[in-house]
Amino acid sequence: MFRVKHLFFGSYAIIAFMVFAACNRDISGDMLANLAPETSLVTDTIIRFGDDRLESEVSLNWWSDDKDGFVVGYEFTFDAAITTTTVWQFTELSDSIFILAPPAGEDSADFVFQIRAIDNLGLEDPTPSRLVIPVKNSPPTVAFLPGLLNPVKSFPALKYYWNGSDPDGADNLLRYEICINDTTQTPYQMDKTASSAIFEAIDPGVEAMICKIYQNANTLPNAETLAGLVGNTWNTIFIRAVDQSEAKSNFVAADSVFVKQVSSTVLMVNGYSTTTNEAFYAEKLINSGISVFDTIQIFESIAGNYTQQSADNITQTKIFDMFDLIIWFSNQADNTFSLAQKSTGSFFNTGGKMLMSVYISSTFDPLSNFLDFTPIASLVSPEDTTLILNLDAQLLPEAPDWPILQSSTIVGTVKPINLQIGATPLYMADLTAKDNITLSLTPWTGVSTVMAKKYDATGNPNFIIATLELNKLDGLGTVDELFQKVLIDEFGF
Repeated sequence: MFRVKHLFFGSYAIIAFMVFAACNRDISGDMLANLAPETSLVTDTIIRFGDDRLESEVSLNWWSDDKDGFVVGYEFTFDAAITTTTVWQFTELSDSIFILAPPAGEDSADFVFQIRAIDNLGLEDPTPSRLVIPVKNSPPTVAFLPGLLNPVKSFPALKYYWNGSDPDGADNLLRYEICINDTTQTPYQMDKTASSAIFEAIDPGVEAMICKIYQNANTLPNAETLAGLVGNTWNTIFIRAVDQSEAKSNFVAADSVFVKQVSSTVLMVNGYSTTTNEAFYAEKLINSGISVFDTIQIFESIAGNYTQQSADNITQTKIFDMFDLIIWFSNQADNTFSLAQKSTGSFFNTGGKMLMSVYISSTFDPLSNFLDFTPIASLVSPEDTTLILNLDAQLLPEAPDWPILQSSTIVGTVKPINLQIGATPLYMADLTAKDNITLSLTPWTGVSTVMAKKYDATGNPNFIIATLELNKLDGLGTVDELFQKVLIDEFGF
């Protein structure tokens, strides 16, 4: 009986086949059985003990041979003993990286890796290649990162940034665990993809606070909450990293922050770098019947870092949202308008009302887009001319029943305003124009509006702004009456 093992396509093979075919037109014989492929690992033995074991991230390579066909892929398993219930995983690759985490509570383990080739007819290597991998787990680490702003005093909305790592590979990280003030409490578990979070008190007016947690840039909070934040005292956030084998880093502490418990619905925002003029505005609030209010010195700075401003605008927005009325006074127009525009949108959209008194200096950009959220469309800046408010100069109301105001000092630069569509002028000032070339002084006859109001979507006034500091306009003692007009008649407080 004739058996054909290989067919050759050279000229001699063709001639031989023709001669044979002339004698016997029929070919007979038995087809050879398919031979199984052979699988080999690049490394067949690893001998390591103690601290010399491999890290949890292991790179393996393998290859195969098939004498009568070709290999289409591989199946591997980490089962030490192969049975009928063994689950094999398929891959077309000839190498891969595996994270081999020891069991929870163990820092080392021996893993058995077995792999077999599959040929083009679906036949598996009956003798898989086998390798014992000794692994020692290394604990992860985590550290808090400084933000652009790092407040030391804040109302109960705080943001933190951190970075975790694992010497056994980033994929070996499992989660983070967070506690507030007490590391013996059951920690809050956060996904390993988290690198920042905002902790916001559900009720900022109580002493013992429960926080909603916003992971990364999420606008919706996580389902779980975290207790432990305490009002009117120093608070510390702790974090630790946990890996796949439940190995934990030490807890690390963020810088402590004094958390101010919210005591009212009214916030007085001091936009000076010191406590300048706080007493004046506090007195006006009290005289208007608002005896309880909260304060924030938004631009206080130590060593170049704002001490009370939030880590980002999202967090600052959550703080402003804790109040219904904001009284904001400042001599820093750039910082005030920039911050307020980025962090008060939600405050206004949910019914908040604001009285702002801000001095605008000659260096402020008259075309700044930071004014977009205000009643101001643009600033009046005549060429080569400085507008001055003289001592005892009056501010006349442009609506009935508003008090006359009078300056108690000279204001060397005044910026009148052109109004947004729909805004209403409230006061115009008696200004003097100084020609910057000739230095001559003449009465100003152009636009002199220095206070205006804006309305919400329902037509109610919600934003009144003065481009002069109100503490410099009490020459007649009528700013009390102005506050009562704004807070009671206009805002309904």
